[in-house]
Amino acid sequence: MRFYSTRSRQLTATASQAILGGLAPDGGLYVPEYLPSIDFSSWQADSYQEMATKLFGLFLTDFSASAIQRTVEVSYGANFDDPRITPLHRLDENHSVLELWHGPTLAFKDLALQCLPHLFTEARQIQKQEGRFLILTATSGDTGKAAMAGFSGQKDALVAVFYPDRGVSPLQERQMLTDPHSNVAAYAVEGNFDDCQRAIKSLMQDEAFIDQLKRQGIGLSSANSINVGRLLPQMVYYIYAYFNAVQQYGDPLSVVVPSGNLGNILAARYVKEMGLPLADIRLASNSNKVLYDFISTGIYDARRDLMTTSSPSMDILVASNMERYLHLLSGDGALIDDLMRQLKEEGVFRFDAALLDLEASWASEDQVMSTIREVYETYGYLIDPHTAVAIHAREQSGSPLLIAGTASPYKFAESVLAALGRDCPPDLEEQIRAIQELLNAPLPPGMKDLLDGRPREKHLISTSAIPAAIDQLIGANP
Repeated sequence: MRFYSTRSRQLTATASQAILGGLAPDGGLYVPEYLPSIDFSSWQADSYQEMATKLFGLFLTDFSASAIQRTVEVSYGANFDDPRITPLHRLDENHSVLELWHGPTLAFKDLALQCLPHLFTEARQIQKQEGRFLILTATSGDTGKAAMAGFSGQKDALVAVFYPDRGVSPLQERQMLTDPHSNVAAYAVEGNFDDCQRAIKSLMQDEAFIDQLKRQGIGLSSANSINVGRLLPQMVYYIYAYFNAVQQYGDPLSVVVPSGNLGNILAARYVKEMGLPLADIRLASNSNKVLYDFISTGIYDARRDLMTTSSPSMDILVASNMERYLHLLSGDGALIDDLMRQLKEEGVFRFDAALLDLEASWASEDQVMSTIREVYETYGYLIDPHTAVAIHAREQSGSPLLIAGTASPYKFAESVLAALGRDCPPDLEEQIRAIQELLNAPLPPGMKDLLDGRPREKHLISTSAIPAAIDQLIGANP
């Protein structure tokens, strides 16, 4: 299996090269040369780890079987607080929440970012790479800490995370600023997530910057969902969830996914393309509904103000995985290249709406808050705002319905408490305890570690100061 750029079939790479490279040389994203057709019925009795091993084996063909086995074993074990890794919570006969937040940072990003560092290690051995490597990451909240947790303490790895100031929850910021190892660092950036993402993608293609790193013996990659090593692990949990949600193989199952950068829902779309019997796949947007508008009209128009919402991981106007989805539908690299150029230069492009095969819905802030309250009062089940965006769409979706629960309510305590009409303590630790009381459960290990840790000083920088921040991180880790 080889991978090629969404913008040109001429630019190909092995799996290890694609994972280490992050972006393709032309700025496109790596995609598999084909999606194999699989009869998943034979996977029914497999554990999560066995499914991951089988799926990785289909795509990581320059990795040895033992390398894949090692990666899976260390990625999905005691680092998750539930042995099922991604358990299913049934709200009622027709609606289930796929809990994707049982990893160390309490967000769905852990499913990929507990794995990616080990894929990097194996890929570097395959490519005989030595020296250090730098991971650049723009985050709207969850990816940053998940990347830091995955690579923290690795002697050859440097991780620089950039997040929008006042664009993440207090707990997300505290998580990013609390890490005992000097090889990872997080910086608040003046601007929004799109500003952060644009700056990082620009550096990833800056030849002078890359050459400077090479002279220091440092390679460059990304932990954002532009890296195909992020996408493959996310495909596993939709296969695993399918078997836990249906009565028998072949039964249809609809899926609704809260969406910002489009990577999570793309994973569901990929496994459906491979043969998993999913029915409707619905994209759920918050008030920044650029994706909803696109699916509804075929016009992708990012020329709008970005709103700050209670679901900050979806406060995004330029979805980086959009070109992978459009490539899946069209297979036309030249078209994708032109559309991405239009988006960069004009902020808008048009695509044949008849080809779009996702459903879409969106929820306002009031609807998000009322959904959190309604779900708690009806089912005694506490959800975060991102999951609420998805659950709000349940009446528009087919059934039975799988709802992607992307973050623990601990991560957005202020919003959850406000939605329930509860007083919100000013102190973060008291907020965490208030959520724990509502859940009536022990604190997750990630929350215990956060309360025991000491946060670093916050650094607020402009996008133009990002290279200097990276230099500082490199200098602090000779």
